[in-house]
Amino acid sequence: MRGTPVQDKWAWVAGPIAVALGLAAHMLAGGSAPAIPVLLAFAALCALAAQLISRWVHGPLLLLLLSGLAQQLLHFGFEAFGGYFPGSGFLDHLHGGPVLGDVKAGDMPTGTASGGGDIHLLLYTHMAAAILTLLVATGVSFTVSRAKTPTA
Repeated sequence: MRGTPVQDKWAWVAGPIAVALGLAAHMLAGGSAPAIPVLLAFAALCALAAQLISRWVHGPLLLLLLSGLAQQLLHFGFEAFGGYFPGSGFLDHLHGGPVLGDVKAGDMPTGTASGGGDIHLLLYTHMAAAILTLLVATGVSFTVSRAKTPTA
């Protein structure tokens, strides 16, 4: 009887970390956060995906691609479930945020994402979150491989 490999026991950690880093990136760029149950659902889905992927992905480039894809999907999820209210972003001014014009007519300031925040800053912060997720996942993998090898 073989026991569960250590890699399988710790692979799930990358999922919630990806969600936390993605949320931090999203809010840092001026986006708004979804409700706590939505964040918990995203964390559970990402943990499941990380657990499933851990057996087949063994390379930093493919892992970086999947981390970037996860950040893109998290961005879409945060946009869909977060909503946008002027002044609710992390870096927005507390008294109103950008001048939106007629919000009911759908006016948005130039250079902003649909959920608030600067498009370029959202892109850069989510890319940074993907790279940090890669570093965390490879760090977990490295720690696991060191734990498997016997020391003399």
